[in-house]
Amino acid sequence: MTPTAIGLILVSALLHAGWNLIGKRTAQTVRFYAWAMGLGMLVFSPLLLLTWTDIGRLPADFWYLLLASGLCQTLYMTGLAKAYGRGNLNIVYPLARALPVLIVPLVVFLSYGKSQLMTQDLVGMALIMLGSLALPLSRWRDWHWRDYSTPTIRWVLLAACATAGYSVLDSAAIQLMKQQGMSAFAAGSSFVVLQAAACLLWMLPLIRWGFGESLRAVPDFGWTLLAGSFIIGTYLLILVSMSMVSEVSYVVALRQVSIPLGVLIGMFWLRESISVPRLQGLSIMLLGLVLVSL
Repeated sequence: MTPTAIGLILVSALLHAGWNLIGKRTAQTVRFYAWAMGLGMLVFSPLLLLTWTDIGRLPADFWYLLLASGLCQTLYMTGLAKAYGRGNLNIVYPLARALPVLIVPLVVFLSYGKSQLMTQDLVGMALIMLGSLALPLSRWRDWHWRDYSTPTIRWVLLAACATAGYSVLDSAAIQLMKQQGMSAFAAGSSFVVLQAAACLLWMLPLIRWGFGESLRAVPDFGWTLLAGSFIIGTYLLILVSMSMVSEVSYVVALRQVSIPLGVLIGMFWLRESISVPRLQGLSIMLLGLVLVSL
């Protein structure tokens, strides 16, 4: 992985942890994320003016990928909102970030029948997954399989599976855009705005008729605008970095550097409790991150 790709991913990790903090503190509703996506889309929409001609020439397969990605983003935001409404940031955030590390390589292998990951990468990803299993625990002696079958964990699993889904779909979409002659930045900057629009196509009916929530009032305009800008800006950096690696699994794994950031924010800003098993799990996850990034 190139230093540029690593740098983009590290900056995106800071922004990602930031908008998750805003989501946890401000509102744990799908409506909040819908407004955030909409406002973020408006902030970055001028980027479409630079690539509008190229976008009009994209094949039909691209638009199918875009709609599927929007659905996955909707499921991700829904799972995240529901999980934050029930659990602490220092549990929900690491699990939602870590589980896709194993899911994405599996999806890539099943889809393409091959993988470019080396043994060291697989060991690192396994360590990230192993460490995440300790996060719901307060004490090792209290371990029970029921710790992983709570409503919070089920919503986290939805968010994690959706993350894996949009990661694979978006990587394929970006490659299609590059095949049409678009640069990495042009493809990433236009796709991130289009994806937000596709997400809203799925999310708005779900909020109105699925959850019965009103869309009229913005939860908190200032924080929602900031969160939306972070959401779109974060993923723009990730999409550009996707075009610089041989397999999307590398990006998904290295993004997990945001996990310790999320836990530290939960501890020191939200005053959430931290247990010895959680600290040990985080240490194992960090070791895995190092192996993947080498």
